[in-house]
Amino acid sequence: MPRVSRVSVLQVGRVRVRPDNVAGTWRPMLWWTAFSRSWTPWLPINVVVVEHDEGVLLVDTGQSPASMEPGYHPGGVLGWAYRRQADFDVDAADHLPARLGGIGLALSDVDTVVLTHLHQDHGGNIGLLPHARVLVSADELALLEEKQPAAHGVMPEHVAPASVTFTPVVPAPLPAPLGPFTTGTDLYDDGTLVLLPTPGHSRGSQSLLVRRPDADPLLVVGDLTYDPALLADERVPGTGATAQQRASTRAVNGLVAAEPGLRVVAAHDPGAAALVAGAGS
Repeated sequence: MPRVSRVSVLQVGRVRVRPDNVAGTWRPMLWWTAFSRSWTPWLPINVVVVEHDEGVLLVDTGQSPASMEPGYHPGGVLGWAYRRQADFDVDAADHLPARLGGIGLALSDVDTVVLTHLHQDHGGNIGLLPHARVLVSADELALLEEKQPAAHGVMPEHVAPASVTFTPVVPAPLPAPLGPFTTGTDLYDDGTLVLLPTPGHSRGSQSLLVRRPDADPLLVVGDLTYDPALLADERVPGTGATAQQRASTRAVNGLVAAEPGLRVVAAHDPGAAALVAGAGS
């Protein structure tokens, strides 16, 4: 039976955001974008490496060091909104090749990439992996065809370079429901790695269920939440489609109830690495 041998959480950059971004309030997004004076503490930009008998899979690719250079982000009003909502930092230690090297892997070892969504801190280094199979929700890929993808937080020139070929993911009926989830994509047809649709933060956001033989299962959720402790109260980020985020949050809560020991791994949770290392030990 194929199996997952190791799961690692790596920090590929840092970000600080407005508090309303972490947990939405009554304040409209435009209001807090314009007037908020507070930032969260610096948070990690986590990527997850899953070593499986079938190969090495990377969930998200982190923030590119190129984003520190002038001209990376849009200009005009959109650029103002980007700068107001998030502040990034990537030092040499945070570069994806360096982080992979720290666990004994190279870029060439990664044969599959799952992008939870196409924002810059999740797909920013995808150009380093032109050899990999890159799985992105078909709904998310449709954002690349919008008249102005940057208005949806997607910068095609950085997260969809011509050197990379995307494989669209379209959820299909599962042989057996996973809690409330009746559709998904079983990557190796063995139940160990299953992609589940969790839209809301972005149109095609997706999460990855990881089942390990000797440790608790994991659900890697991208930006469905910044803090898994907020899930139980259905407190969702202040960006994205609120009703859809709450529906996805309810589905994830149902999966947590159905899967004993399931741990939620969020892309900006400072505790994610310790959670994954200690889960089930």
